[in-house]
Amino acid sequence: MKDSFMRILLCMAAFLVSTAIYAQQNPQFSQYIFNGQINNPAYTGSKEVINVNVINRTQWVGIEGAPNTQTFSIDGATNNNRFGLGMFMIHDRIGAGGQYSAYVNSAVKLQVSEKGVLSFGTSVGVYRQYIHADEIRTGPGQTNTPDPTIPMGNDDYVIKPDLRVGTYFHTERFYAGLSVQNLVYFRNSRLIEPQRHYYLTSGYVFDINPSIKLKPSFMIREDFNGPTNADFNLFALFFDKVWLGSSYRTSINTSLFNKPWFNDQDLRLRDAVAFIAEVFPTPRVRVGYSYDLALTRLRAHNTHEISLGYMFVRKQNNRMLTPQYF
Repeated sequence: MKDSFMRILLCMAAFLVSTAIYAQQNPQFSQYIFNGQINNPAYTGSKEVINVNVINRTQWVGIEGAPNTQTFSIDGATNNNRFGLGMFMIHDRIGAGGQYSAYVNSAVKLQVSEKGVLSFGTSVGVYRQYIHADEIRTGPGQTNTPDPTIPMGNDDYVIKPDLRVGTYFHTERFYAGLSVQNLVYFRNSRLIEPQRHYYLTSGYVFDINPSIKLKPSFMIREDFNGPTNADFNLFALFFDKVWLGSSYRTSINTSLFNKPWFNDQDLRLRDAVAFIAEVFPTPRVRVGYSYDLALTRLRAHNTHEISLGYMFVRKQNNRMLTPQYF
């Protein structure tokens, strides 16, 4: 299984090197709870199986040029479960521009207690920001009016490296993680420079009865240049086969990171509520759907997200750390 996993990674890495690698700045997902390596490289390999995921997110349906995002990811652990390997690719499109990105993840896993594992991870990749200038409409009536600052009829793009780091602790029931993205900074006047982002997340699984488990969790996103973003999630797992839950997403101005320039009352209000379902039709297959209901002036334009996952379970491994929990 280790050799098969390494061959998969090498083939994907060769594909990335031999093609144009592209990546919107830190795209947003509702089902990150079930695919943590996109936000935190230390999560890589924590499920102790080879895990493949694809996600398609269509945001603010009905708005021309609204974000649309696709991801592919794969990760797993070596036979001794001390090292995690993975990779993911993202395409994020907004209006006439967007970005493609690809990352290779690695994580070192330390058994710090009987059931506790502490991981340290890094993610190395590249992203390509682009703008299709001939799609930009600058004049009245949605027409193209010449603008000397926009090279109409040409594509503008930049390719840059990126680095992410993180730490992740988990048992069979509890998890907590901290990660930093966009550590490499290159000033560029043509396109948007990604800002450094910090992610803090934690959750716990409770037994309600033999058939139902409850999982509260949260995630805080911070870039110190705007409002702090926070997700508060609550899920129930039925018969180890069906997750049903909701996520409340909001923007806040915390006293810890006080930002006096942040005074837009609309941003202080609730942002969205996501209703999420994850189903395991077989122990190896996961199908997910989320419906985001906006609670701002975008409430008439909702968001849909579909995910599909498959787990390659090692035959020689008789004990698997309940991968459907985290």
